[in-house]
Amino acid sequence: MNEIVTERPHLFEPNIYITVCVEIAGKVCPQKLSAAVKQAFEANEATMSKIVLENGFSYYKKTPVSCCKIEIVNENKNWIEIVSQNEKIPFAIDKGELVRVFIIPSGDNTQIMIMAHHLAGDGKSIIYFAKDIMNALSAVPLTYKPLTLLGRNLPHKGLSVSAKLYARYCKHKWNNHSFTWQDYYNLHKKYWKTVSSDIRYETLSAEETERIIDNAKKTGCSVNSYLVTLFLQKYQKRCEIGIPVSIRQSKNEAMSNLTSGIRINYKYDAGKTFAQNAVQVHKKIAKALKRNKVFVLQFLAELPMTLIDAVLLHTYNSYCNGLAEKTARVMSYCGKNKRELGITNLTLLDIPTYYGNYEIKNIIFVPPAVSYCQNVFGVSTINGRMTFSYHNIKNQKCP
Repeated sequence: MNEIVTERPHLFEPNIYITVCVEIAGKVCPQKLSAAVKQAFEANEATMSKIVLENGFSYYKKTPVSCCKIEIVNENKNWIEIVSQNEKIPFAIDKGELVRVFIIPSGDNTQIMIMAHHLAGDGKSIIYFAKDIMNALSAVPLTYKPLTLLGRNLPHKGLSVSAKLYARYCKHKWNNHSFTWQDYYNLHKKYWKTVSSDIRYETLSAEETERIIDNAKKTGCSVNSYLVTLFLQKYQKRCEIGIPVSIRQSKNEAMSNLTSGIRINYKYDAGKTFAQNAVQVHKKIAKALKRNKVFVLQFLAELPMTLIDAVLLHTYNSYCNGLAEKTARVMSYCGKNKRELGITNLTLLDIPTYYGNYEIKNIIFVPPAVSYCQNVFGVSTINGRMTFSYHNIKNQKCP
């Protein structure tokens, strides 16, 4: 059974959608592209599955046909507008709708906008899914890729004593209340009734991108540490920064959630040079990676699964329980522990840009505006150009 364990916070999270916009050079026949998307769905277990929720357990179950959606957009719509319309419609994950793909003919280009529920996979998964579409479009046979779930197969070493004790306390105190799909749909509709996404992006030139890479090398830090420092320089105050970390094995291109996360606390020191700040940030990230690379996943695996559901429902005033409230604060969904910045860098996208007669011009990656982070940024690089995205929720109120 493909049980949902470390991915459990995604189950009831109402704003958990990953967006990837692929820009293809030239006009592509929409029907041919639609057929390629269908082949990509059939080649991945994640998009041939539905989510089952029963008696507190949740797992992926294979379906005979994919229930993910494909739509050819005939009107002259911007892909961000399509996201804004679709985020308000709950994904029917209980029926297998884990991904929605929109084909957008646009002037001399064609766009494929992929909007995926996080249970379909992480950011890299959606990039590999785009690769599947492009391969199918150019008549390259696809290989079926099964789900790769971490489940409870995580090392116990490294989980702090305090975390173990808190998980044990939760198991003892939790009332084992379980929730239903009706709770899922009610929460989603309630949440999106008063809020909407704010998505912006900018693609740097090849020269600007190269300058960032060169400056990072001269500074003596990674490009990721350099970018984090740039954000901190603009932020101008001490803050908690969440940084997703890929734990995907080399050559694994399955649609799966193979991402952990770390956090650092830092205030940009105006009395030091940018390079000095960047080196300090780099050291903090390296230290967090060494000590806590899979901590968050280990901790989630130890908690009662239905308590994690309760945390999300409590966060949006849909369930009242003292332990759920306390755990929501521990998990940074509310209170002073909530991250102020979240930065997801997919780095240089490890997929081709040419597929037979077709060429990918650019890929815009927008991470989900998760509830435990106030401001979310995404970074991706392809064709020598870096694209930054910003994703936030307008009018959101934390209880």
